[in-house]
Amino acid sequence: MYSIKTLMMILMLVLSLAACGDAQHESDSRVDAQDEPHQGSHEANEDDSHEGHAEVEGRTHIEPETQQALGIVTEQAGPVVMAELVTAYGHIRTNTDQVTHISARFDGEIKQVHVAVGDRVETGQLLLDIESNESLNRYTMVASVSGLVTQRDANVGEQTNGGELLVITDLSSVWVDLEIFPSDREQIAPGMPVSLRADDMSTIHTGTIAMMLPQAQRNQAVIARVVLDNSNGQLIPGTWVSADIRTGEYEVPLAVRREALQSFRDATVVYVRDGDDFQARVLELGRQSGDWAEVLSGLAPGTRYVTENSYIVKADLEKSGASHNH
Repeated sequence: MYSIKTLMMILMLVLSLAACGDAQHESDSRVDAQDEPHQGSHEANEDDSHEGHAEVEGRTHIEPETQQALGIVTEQAGPVVMAELVTAYGHIRTNTDQVTHISARFDGEIKQVHVAVGDRVETGQLLLDIESNESLNRYTMVASVSGLVTQRDANVGEQTNGGELLVITDLSSVWVDLEIFPSDREQIAPGMPVSLRADDMSTIHTGTIAMMLPQAQRNQAVIARVVLDNSNGQLIPGTWVSADIRTGEYEVPLAVRREALQSFRDATVVYVRDGDDFQARVLELGRQSGDWAEVLSGLAPGTRYVTENSYIVKADLEKSGASHNH
């Protein structure tokens, strides 16, 4: 059995150790609070000393299987060749080189019409039966090209009278006429590549400028014409389009994909991958062109960041209210 004096000494030692532990814990907490970067401040690590920009307080963990299931894709940031673009607007037009006007070989009375406006015809297909005024013999007219019947001025019992009876339009290619205003005119030339979107904005079509028409419009714009393949019939004459004309290119040392950019706590960020953790990284951006945005600071070359479905990482951070850990 211990004496009362010995027991008192043991109790005082236990209390003393506990007090030291609490003091150490409080000291560690103060150190952690000092090490934890505030939003918009610089993080004290080698990576951030290069980047000159801070992480936003935000970190979340996503298991590899979950990343794959959610379609989270990453890639490394690095140098990119960016395009110098001029944006222009215009509309799709019928390629008049592929419009066929059909008239009777011999004037006479129209006995039968085999097609209507909107019908698709193939080369050699029967179009009209006509009785010649001179011989009174009936002869037939067939399609010399394939395409759509876009105009019909022929009805049974009428005289042909040397007029135009049918128009057949081959829409396998179309023109896109883009308006180029004086401020951009010197930058645009035939042969330059063009990316076009119709007004539904869902599909990008590519081509090159075939010619610059020699006459200015009433609004002083000059027409840059692009010839596009339309064998699938998706491009409809009369549809408005927007276009990016590639006038040149330049290389930047560091860029990220624009689809990766997200707004997080009033900052523009990408989500950087660290193992299976993801954290928001504030970026200072420079020039933007096409799919890319130049990075001036906030990210080191070679850093892996989320390029597809970054909104999922953002939602996970906002939902959990996760703060970044050391």
